[in-house]
Amino acid sequence: MKNLLIICTVAFGFMSCDKLAGEGGTSVIEGKIVYFTSSYNTITGIVDTHYYPKAGKDVYIIYSNDKEGLYDDKFDTDYNGKYHFEYLRKGDYTIYTYVDSFILNNSGNQIVTYDHPIYRDIEIKTNNSTNTVDDFIIEKNQ
Repeated sequence: MKNLLIICTVAFGFMSCDKLAGEGGTSVIEGKIVYFTSSYNTITGIVDTHYYPKAGKDVYIIYSNDKEGLYDDKFDTDYNGKYHFEYLRKGDYTIYTYVDSFILNNSGNQIVTYDHPIYRDIEIKTNNSTNTVDDFIIEKNQ
């Protein structure tokens, strides 16, 4: 009888613990990466902007809202620029990708290339939910 009481106490202890954000749940985070380019249309005199999905772009997820943490998983976007993280529990998450950037010198030649991250924070509040992140809209470098 004493052993049964100990086993029940331990079982209730495990059941009462809150699980942290991460894998093992039933929710989904999804979104899209879109690139755009702008060019001056000499016929109309208007700047034309063209949007298109970015395929093969890495999107990272951190199982917290700590932007300084290491990423926990990554996803390559599909041909439509979409990404999808599934089997997530309730909690706070950070999604990010990198913007390709470069610096030009005075003569217009590329001299330095670097990437910098752009972030989206999202909170999963309920199980069995699909959470859509605002699109990452990134200017394409020429």
